[in-house]
Amino acid sequence: MKIPLGQIVALGLGAALAVAIAMPFIRHAPAGLRLDPVQVESGRQVYGQYCASCHGSHLEGQANWERPGADGYFPAPPHDASGHTWQHSDAQLHELTAHSVYAYAAPGYRSRMPAFAGTLSDRQIDDVIAYIKSTWPASLQAYQRVLNPAGIDFKDLPPGWKFPPTCRFHGS
Repeated sequence: MKIPLGQIVALGLGAALAVAIAMPFIRHAPAGLRLDPVQVESGRQVYGQYCASCHGSHLEGQANWERPGADGYFPAPPHDASGHTWQHSDAQLHELTAHSVYAYAAPGYRSRMPAFAGTLSDRQIDDVIAYIKSTWPASLQAYQRVLNPAGIDFKDLPPGWKFPPTCRFHGS
């Protein structure tokens, strides 16, 4: 049975159109942004045990986290896309978790963030960071990857991606 060339072309165009229409609704991590699922799951568990009580079970942080409370201490910030965690490199996030915020905080900044170096291993800290990063949209993951020494290969990003509006990176 021969299929007319016109039908083949029409089927091909129809399939291409269906994919083009569906792409914005398909949530996927670009190849360069995929995180190890075992590490992410380990990080989720460690986060639940050590971090969620302050930073929230959904990474939402505490209310009014951008201002000090009446006691002068800043509440725990969110680690989801609404916060600023994605504006730090992996090395900074590791240091903040292991040794608290004071190496990076402005003078006079007060936080109840404990140092986890004696409580969590370096691997556990990295796992928590991987878990947190796994919850961000691709644009925030891309921005954050730029801050790391290995950087990012922009060809690994999905078509039409954009850095978030508050992004300070203007290179390409």
